[in-house]
Amino acid sequence: MNDRFRVLQRQPRRISITLSYYVHEALLSRSEEEGRSVSNLCAFLLEDALRDQQRDALPTPAAMAHPHAANGRVKGRPF
Repeated sequence: MNDRFRVLQRQPRRISITLSYYVHEALLSRSEEEGRSVSNLCAFLLEDALRDQQRDALPTPAAMAHPHAANGRVKGRPF
Protein backbone atom coordinates (compact mmCIF):
# COMPACT_ATOMS: atom_id res chain seq x y z
CA MET A 1 0.00 0.00 0.00
CA ASN A 2 1.49 3.37 -0.92
CA ASP A 3 1.95 6.21 1.57
CA ARG A 4 -0.52 8.54 -0.14
CA PHE A 5 -3.32 5.99 0.18
CA ARG A 6 -2.57 5.50 3.91
CA VAL A 7 -2.74 9.25 4.51
CA LEU A 8 -6.08 9.48 2.70
CA GLN A 9 -7.51 6.70 4.88
CA ARG A 10 -6.73 8.69 8.04
CA GLN A 11 -8.52 11.85 6.95
CA PRO A 12 -11.35 12.93 9.25
CA ARG A 13 -14.79 11.69 8.22
CA ARG A 14 -18.08 13.55 8.35
CA ILE A 15 -21.33 12.05 9.55
CA SER A 16 -24.83 13.37 9.87
CA ILE A 17 -27.03 12.62 12.88
CA THR A 18 -30.42 13.70 14.15
CA LEU A 19 -30.65 14.98 17.72
CA SER A 20 -33.58 15.84 19.90
CA TYR A 21 -34.18 19.52 20.54
CA TYR A 22 -33.07 19.14 24.16
CA VAL A 23 -29.81 17.36 23.34
CA HIS A 24 -28.99 19.99 20.73
CA GLU A 25 -29.71 22.80 23.18
CA ALA A 26 -27.51 21.16 25.84
CA LEU A 27 -24.67 20.72 23.32
CA LEU A 28 -25.05 24.30 22.12
CA SER A 29 -24.96 25.63 25.67
CA ARG A 30 -21.91 23.55 26.61
CA SER A 31 -20.08 24.44 23.40
CA GLU A 32 -20.58 28.14 24.14
CA GLU A 33 -19.30 27.67 27.71
CA GLU A 34 -16.19 25.86 26.45
CA GLY A 35 -15.61 28.21 23.51
CA ARG A 36 -15.74 25.52 20.85
CA SER A 37 -18.04 24.56 18.01
CA VAL A 38 -20.86 22.06 18.51
CA SER A 39 -19.16 19.82 15.94
CA ASN A 40 -15.85 19.90 17.83
CA LEU A 41 -17.61 19.24 21.14
CA CYS A 42 -19.48 16.25 19.67
CA ALA A 43 -16.26 14.79 18.25
CA PHE A 44 -14.56 15.25 21.63
CA LEU A 45 -17.43 13.65 23.56
CA LEU A 46 -17.59 10.65 21.20
CA GLU A 47 -13.83 10.10 21.30
CA ASP A 48 -13.85 10.39 25.10
CA ALA A 49 -16.72 7.89 25.43
CA LEU A 50 -15.00 5.41 23.11
CA ARG A 51 -11.73 5.78 25.03
CA ASP A 52 -13.59 5.09 28.30
CA GLN A 53 -15.29 2.07 26.76
CA GLN A 54 -11.97 0.68 25.58
CA ARG A 55 -10.40 1.23 28.99
CA ASP A 56 -13.36 -0.51 30.69
CA ALA A 57 -13.12 -3.47 28.29
CA LEU A 58 -9.53 -4.22 29.28
CA PRO A 59 -9.28 -7.11 31.73
CA THR A 60 -8.40 -6.11 35.27
CA PRO A 61 -6.28 -8.29 37.56
CA ALA A 62 -9.38 -8.96 39.70
CA ALA A 63 -11.41 -10.08 36.68
CA MET A 64 -8.62 -12.36 35.52
CA ALA A 65 -8.52 -14.02 38.94
CA HIS A 66 -12.30 -14.56 38.95
CA PRO A 67 -13.08 -18.31 38.70
CA HIS A 68 -15.69 -17.74 35.96
CA ALA A 69 -13.56 -15.36 33.91
CA ALA A 70 -13.31 -16.02 30.19
CA ASN A 71 -10.78 -14.01 28.21
CA GLY A 72 -10.39 -11.62 31.15
CA ARG A 73 -14.12 -10.97 31.41
CA VAL A 74 -16.65 -12.41 33.79
CA LYS A 75 -19.34 -14.41 32.01
CA GLY A 76 -22.65 -12.60 31.78
CA ARG A 77 -21.09 -9.13 31.63
CA PRO A 78 -22.00 -7.44 28.33
CA PHE A 79 -18.74 -5.44 28.07
